[in-house]
This record gives sequence, C-alpha cells and structure tokens, in this order.
Amino acid sequence: MKDRTIQIFKRFIRSDYCLTLDELSEDFQISNRTIRNEINEINVFLISHKMPEIRTIRNKGMLLTLEQTEKKQLDTIIDEKNEFDYLNREERIFDLILAFSLSEHPIFLYQKESEYQISKSTMDEDMRRVRSILLEYGIEVLSIPKQGIVLKGSERTIRTMIYDVVNQSIDSLRFLDEKDAGLSVSEKHLFRYIPKNVLKKIDYIYHQTISSKEDIYRNQLVMFTAIWLSRYLRQELIVNSDWEVWDTDQNKLRTSFVDQLCQTLAVRPPTSEINYIIFMLETFNTGSISSSVEWVQAQLLSIQLIQYVEQITQIPFSKKEESLHEGLYRHMAGLISRVKSEIQILNPLKETVKRYYGNIYFAIEKFAPTIEAITKKHLSDDEIAFLTIHFSTSVSAINQELKYIYKAVVVCNHGTATGRLLAEHLKELFNIDVLAVLSTGELDLIKKLDVDLIFSTLSLTYFEKPILVVDPIIKIESRKKIQEFLERNRQFKRLVNNDNDSTELFYKVLDLIKESGGTISSNIYQTLENTFDQNHLKINKRELQPMLKDVLKKSDILLLEKCPDWKSAIQRVARPLLKEGCIKESYVKAMIASVNEFGPYIVIGKHLALAHARPEDGVNKLGISVATLAEPVVFGNEANDPVKIIFCLAAVDSFSHLNIMKSLIELINDETKITRLTNCTNITEFETILYEDELKETK
Repeated sequence: MKDRTIQIFKRFIRSDYCLTLDELSEDFQISNRTIRNEINEINVFLISHKMPEIRTIRNKGMLLTLEQTEKKQLDTIIDEKNEFDYLNREERIFDLILAFSLSEHPIFLYQKESEYQISKSTMDEDMRRVRSILLEYGIEVLSIPKQGIVLKGSERTIRTMIYDVVNQSIDSLRFLDEKDAGLSVSEKHLFRYIPKNVLKKIDYIYHQTISSKEDIYRNQLVMFTAIWLSRYLRQELIVNSDWEVWDTDQNKLRTSFVDQLCQTLAVRPPTSEINYIIFMLETFNTGSISSSVEWVQAQLLSIQLIQYVEQITQIPFSKKEESLHEGLYRHMAGLISRVKSEIQILNPLKETVKRYYGNIYFAIEKFAPTIEAITKKHLSDDEIAFLTIHFSTSVSAINQELKYIYKAVVVCNHGTATGRLLAEHLKELFNIDVLAVLSTGELDLIKKLDVDLIFSTLSLTYFEKPILVVDPIIKIESRKKIQEFLERNRQFKRLVNNDNDSTELFYKVLDLIKESGGTISSNIYQTLENTFDQNHLKINKRELQPMLKDVLKKSDILLLEKCPDWKSAIQRVARPLLKEGCIKESYVKAMIASVNEFGPYIVIGKHLALAHARPEDGVNKLGISVATLAEPVVFGNEANDPVKIIFCLAAVDSFSHLNIMKSLIELINDETKITRLTNCTNITEFETILYEDELKETK
C-alpha cells in the first residue's frame, strides 16, 4: 500500500464514528473516486487477513468496526512492514529535524535514505524543505564530513525551534499513557529521541515540586524541560547567560524543580544553563505582580482589552470586570514573557473556541497589534484563543441566573480556566451551582463539599455520587444529555436565594480585621472575596477600589520640576511617597535599576511615564505621586519621548489600584489633556483637569 493508503487506513482504525467521503477527500486533497479506490484496496487487505471490511452505513458514512484485539493486530502488522515505508513527507521532515537536533549520534543523509527507503532525489527535496523551515528561525543546515548534519545558529533559537516544531506536529502530548496503541507516527518518532520514561520522570518531579494539580501548561512545561535536558546532554550549551531569576515564591518552586530533576538524573549543568531554564519556565507561568517586570504593561493591556472587546462585541464585560481582570491580567503577564521569548504554547481547544466564540476571538485578534507593540513579536492563534477563554467564562457568568437548584463540582483535565468555563456554562444554561473546579488529583475533596452531582471532562471511577462526562465547551447536542441527567437526579433539587447585596458586610469584616490589629494583605482580601462568592453573598466589587482622586493628595503633586535626565525625574517624583512612608529608598533604586536593565518600558504613552518596581522592592502601602517637567526628558523610547509628565506608583497587590490604572489609560489616549496638565502652574488647576472624567462619572 502507498503512504496515503496507509494514512487513510489508520484513520479508519482509530475512528469510532463514521467517516464520509467528503471529509476524507478534503483532508487528503483527493477526489471522492480516488478515496473509493483506496478503500477498496484496504478492504482487499482486510479480507486477506480475515478481518471485518469497511462498510457503508446509510446516511452516515463509512465505518470500520474492530475489536480491540483486532486493532492491536493490525497495528502490529503495519509496524512489521516497517513503519518507515509509510512515512509521508511531513513525517519525514519532522523526523529529520528531530534527528539533526536531538540524536545522540551523527546523522548522515545516506543512512536516512536507506531508513526511509526513498530515492536520493526525494531526500534532496526533503532536505530543501527542512532548510527552508529552519531558515525561518535563522538556523542553517550544514553537512560536515565525519560529523554528518550539523545545525548552525543560536543555541537558544535552536531549542525554541525544536519546541515549536514539536507543537506544530503533535496535537496533544500523551507521554503519560501507559500504552502506545493509538500513538501517531510523529509521537512515536518523538519518543525515539526523547524517551517517554524521561518525560514521565520530569512530570513526576513537576508534581512533587511545583504543583500536584492538573494544569493546561503542564505538558508544555515538561516538554520544554525535556528539550533543554536533551540539548544539554549533547553538550550543546548556552555559553553565557544574562537571564535574571527573580527571588519569588514561584521561582523558588521552579528552582526546586530543576534541582530535583538534576539530582534524579545525576546531571550538573553550569549556572548559565540553570538560570536559562528557570527563566524560560517562568514564561509558562500565569504571572503575578511580584514576579514579572511587565506587570504594569500586563495590567494596562488587560484593562484596554476588556474595554475594546466590550466595545466591539457590545457584551457588558464591565459587569464582571473584577473577576475577569484578575484572571486576564495574570494570564497576560505570562503571555508577554512567553511571546517575547518566542515560546509558543499549544491550545488544544483553539478550533472549538473559534467556532463557538468567534465574535470574541476576532475582537481580540483585532486588538492583537496593541499587544504586539509591547512584545515586538507575533501573537499566535493559540494565545488569542487562551485570552478568548477568559472572556467566554465571563459571558456565561454575566448571563447566569441568580438562583440555583442543583449543587455540583466540575472535574477538568484541561486546566483551571477551561474548568471555570464549563462551570459558568452549567450555571448559565441550567439551574446548577458549581461549588468547585477540581483536578483529578483532588477527588477526595468532593466528600468535604456539600454537593450532589459531578460533571467531568474525562471518564472517572467514583461511586458515591452521580457523574456525567461532558465536553469543556457545552455544544447544542450536549444540552439534552445534561437535561436528562438532571431529570434522572431531580431528587437533589435545592433552592438558594442570593439576591442581597453584601458589599457593606464585606467592608465591616475588613474593618474588624483592621481593628483587631491585622493587615489587609492581597491574600486576605482574595480569600475573603472567595468566601463571599462561595456563600452566595453578592458584592459590588466596583466600589472596593479607590479612584485616582482618593489616593493622589495635593502634597503628591509636583509641578514644573527641573530634572536634567530620566534618573533624576524618577528620584524627584518618588520624594512625596518616601516622605509619606509609602515606599522605602530601596524602591527608588529598584525603579532606576529596572530601567537600566530592561530599557524605557516605563514610558507607557506619548510623553507619559509610569515609574514603578515590584512590591517587594520596598512598598509599604498604596500610593501614587506625579510630577510635570519644566523641560521634557528623553528616556530612550523613540515612539513616546520626550516625557513631559511622570507618575510614580506604589502598588501592594494586583487589584487595589485598578481604577488608578484606568485613569492613566485615559491620559494615554488624550495627548491634549497631557499638554494641558504640563502647562499648569498651580495644583488646584491641575486637579481640576486631571479629575474631570472621574467627576463626570460620579455625577
């Protein structure tokens, strides 16, 4: 059989549902008539091996019904015929790239010709395409006597290329499966160069050191680590590294992960390699305010994105702005770092998201250039789909009913964001109160929750409560199944009333904590907010954040300051906050050090700068100050220099300053207003101009 015939054959072996001629014709780019001829050839083969034939089912398509033992037998027969006989060009190219970059032994083309059983002219064409693909990454393919094929390029780029090629060739990484049945040809070839047992060891250490929960990024992080390890073992090293590893709780976990991995595998990479992998793993993190230098950019982009998508789709996301922003911001911080480092994350739900949430997806796609202006790199469809998931979750939350009559949990293996999306869908479409989204490792918690039903995205063995397996995104055909499930379990109906606004109660609890000598940290605030949500106590979250006029005092406003350079501008605008005890001197030094290291990223708009550093660099309490400059100062940002007005922000968490950020976004979009402010000679006039939009909102 030809390559194509084998591929069609495998489609039938692996499919549990009918395949149509039109579907196969589109996938393989051949006519229906040719497909019929291929199927006839396959049936002759099946008859010769005393197997069931592919049969036509009226109005549905064609189906090959096999027992599990017969599927295994066919896989064995095909493998015995030498799987390389049936590699198509894409599969050969994938194998060649992996061989050149990950093989422990020199690779010579004549060996690959023999292995694939192809002609020299076919191999020449394969290599032409390999060179073309790698050239897009800036990597040359050289043939050196006695050394074979060698890749020439930046080691960092080569590692990124391998990771990218693997993601493009394999839809989902199934290295945790005990059996190899059903693996694609690409997966089998990947495991030749990166053994499955190595991936499993990395995954086990990940669960021991970083998180025991299911995470949508887990497989990606494990794969990237495996590529790093493979290249290091080949002694393809990054000679020197300027990667900085922030001393944060998350990076301590990553350091522990890398240390444990090196100890388990008995390897001792140099410091430059350790710093590199920890830095790169940070790009898989859904970042926090204390772990990313881009946290201000992430928050500004999140606020702008929410406003833009609401404007385009006419969906009132402001109703769920607080919860949407928190998740979106944390994702955005990781996204900026990933895209800048050219790390591509695979989104297994991308096509489904496009199909069911196209209006949101395409709105975000239109906003993408604004993000790309920060990252200086292209934003992939996968990243756009991840952002869409956050908005889709809020759409369901906006529309959901306030009264629920079933209590349930969701068990999801696609990560927290996708699990929340399913939870919000259940709330919106049915009278279901989802108390928790759990991973498969947290099933013991179900006994401790007051729930009656379980909705899962994967098959589970759990006998204590009724379970229904559903897709992460509820399709029209799934609704009837869920409704029937609820009807079968109608004895679990409950009634919950949560109409009362509990914002005042929320304030009183915070006051009690303060009166008893406690501090309102980010964790306490978030825990209290989650507790109110879990107990159906509604909070008007828009009331919980101060406006710019509530934080910026007259003493924080400096007018027409004379500053010879950007360093003195930062030092000058920080003085009021130092005097008030909002920040320490170390915070001023950290702001200057960050600009020295990362460039003029604090210039966030035309003539506007926002000086800031991380909270742990010396912030005591929320504060903001502002200075206009008598003479504009050049910071080194070609697009937005010179700076005429500079703010200094001291943030203690991810949420309490969001209204302040919105005011700054208004300034970014209003160059005329900046000019009016910089021309002010007295503070009262400055305040009138600065707060005019806020005053309009309060009237």
